[in-house]
Amino acid sequence: MNPQLQKQIGVGALAGIILAGLVYFLLGGKRTELEAINADIKTIQAEVDKGKLLKASYEKLREEVAKQDKRIEELIKIMPSETDYGEIPYRIKKIADDAGIDQVAFSLKPEKKGAYYTEKPVEFEFRVGYHSFGQFASLVSGYDKIINISNIEFIRKTDNRSVYPATVKCTISAFIYNPEPPPVEPEKKPAAAPAPKAGAKED
Repeated sequence: MNPQLQKQIGVGALAGIILAGLVYFLLGGKRTELEAINADIKTIQAEVDKGKLLKASYEKLREEVAKQDKRIEELIKIMPSETDYGEIPYRIKKIADDAGIDQVAFSLKPEKKGAYYTEKPVEFEFRVGYHSFGQFASLVSGYDKIINISNIEFIRKTDNRSVYPATVKCTISAFIYNPEPPPVEPEKKPAAAPAPKAGAKED
């Protein structure tokens, strides 16, 4: 091979190596910067994905809360008021008459306060037949307000000549919606005026 050509090839190869080295070292900082940018992009994308999941969860939760609020509104409509509570003994007397049982007595019991409602129980005593009391309970379940029968106690009569073979004591409770009011925030006292500086002249 021509020595001159060999020399040119060697010089060209050396120049190529030097140029590649220069490019590598000059672009090294850019590569690091690009890697950092790519890492930032991945972090941002992860945050975006997380935000999308949170938004979907929020939308689902909001829909669920709306459904529960609607259900609560419907329940509030059928919860007795104070007026309904006052009428319960008379309404129960009418239901008892319709069922063919005899209301003997009733007495108001201490109320039980809850966070959202107050339970107001009334204790009743009836003279009953077993089937007629079942009919009575069925009629009470159709009452247009939320009331509950509990503490049912049957006492069988030994006198076979009685029209009613048993007496029943039970508690009928009305649940009146009256949530506790939110706590009142204490009034903020106005800030005291700064004291005048010593030696300051008054106008």
